[in-house]
Amino acid sequence: MIKGLEHVALVTTDVERAARFFVEKLGFRETMRLETSHSGTIVFVSLGGCEVELFGNGKPKDPKESPFGGEVVGYKHITLLVDSVDEEYARLKGLGVEFFMDPTSAESGLRLAFFKDPDGNAIELLQKPQ
Repeated sequence: MIKGLEHVALVTTDVERAARFFVEKLGFRETMRLETSHSGTIVFVSLGGCEVELFGNGKPKDPKESPFGGEVVGYKHITLLVDSVDEEYARLKGLGVEFFMDPTSAESGLRLAFFKDPDGNAIELLQKPQ
């Protein structure tokens, strides 16, 4: 029986830079760090029961790709649930995070915004209707 999603693994060009971004700007906390012979340093960060496993040494994304990485098989985006998209948008903008979709209200009543991590991976802020 499947019990739930345990974690998401994300390949980055620089694992230390990615870990700092998730911890310092997004409020995750580092939960584990592994030194491996096959993948180098692997850093786990966690927030609200969501864990992300960060690997380094990835190839940089092509800057001509869409913010969502095109419609290729693989990681599309991570979604972070927030109380207020607008407040979190303002906080992150103040920290220098660049958004490619400003806060928007969907027909469903969801409020959302999108930005990129340092490697260009899409991250969504999501506010559910009250």
